[in-house]
Amino acid sequence: GGQYLDGTTDVTRTLHFGNPNQFERETYTRVLQGSIQLSALVFPQGVLMSDVDVLARAPLWQVGLDYRHGTGHGIGAFLDVHESPVNIIYKGGNKMFEEGYFFSDEPGYYHEGFFGVRLENILEVVNRTTTVS
Repeated sequence: GGQYLDGTTDVTRTLHFGNPNQFERETYTRVLQGSIQLSALVFPQGVLMSDVDVLARAPLWQVGLDYRHGTGHGIGAFLDVHESPVNIIYKGGNKMFEEGYFFSDEPGYYHEGFFGVRLENILEVVNRTTTVS
């Protein structure tokens, strides 16, 4: 990430040098699925930050895997890259999302001594009109 005149970024990508084995491909795919699930979420006002964490973890949980860090954090602007009040982790917190919050979406998986996967993007909470057809 970096500090720029129009905002702060905090992004992470995973690179593989060689041929990934089946387990590495599956964990990368599951981390990607979790990232997409969180980034595509449409939710009503009043949803707790801790409630959405499970969406990013669910693809890993389905096969008994998890990661030991929070799924996301607030993004500052010329302040701290990890900025309050956003902290997305299922183990606690009672803060709600508000329109205009920027936060990271960063699920991952780490197989100690072998490899790690982490994908991090920045999302913004926006107001969206929903309709039923």
